[in-house]
Amino acid sequence: MRDGALYEMEVGSYNHTTICGNVAYAAHIALRGKPCKVHPAAQRINVGSNGWEVYPDAVIFCPPWRFVGKGDSTLLTPKVVFEVLSESTQNYDRQRKFALYKTIETLEKYVLIDQDRIWIDHFRRMGDDWLHRAYNERSDSLKLQSVGIEIALDDIYDELELPEGLFCFEPLSEE
Repeated sequence: MRDGALYEMEVGSYNHTTICGNVAYAAHIALRGKPCKVHPAAQRINVGSNGWEVYPDAVIFCPPWRFVGKGDSTLLTPKVVFEVLSESTQNYDRQRKFALYKTIETLEKYVLIDQDRIWIDHFRRMGDDWLHRAYNERSDSLKLQSVGIEIALDDIYDELELPEGLFCFEPLSEE
């Protein structure tokens, strides 16, 4: 919901839904015995006083977690948010949605996962700044130290045959 209006969510592709399931499962296993929890895409998050509510592809939250009003349908205190990028939503996820997430004081990590190649953008809050690290090989591990876990990219991309996310540049033309 944005500005009091409901927006239709895109139906996920096979790659998108596979990655979402893999992230939630891998994080759940890694968080066993720890106080934090992971929830999949059905967990709504309130992103501030503007009333916007969003559904990330997965979210990790830790005690003391808080929800809006009574019940537990809208989370106020995410710690790590995961978004799986699609062609139609990646600009929104990278720009406007990230700007909204940055207003949440408890949020420490924002993780964007490409569904068409091995590529993860990991943003980590450092005071008022956000540091970026990219992962682009199956042998890499996504390090989420604030919640005390690592998730192997091989687990995130399990069951998918995708190219590793190498940068491709066109040569400069000589004019």
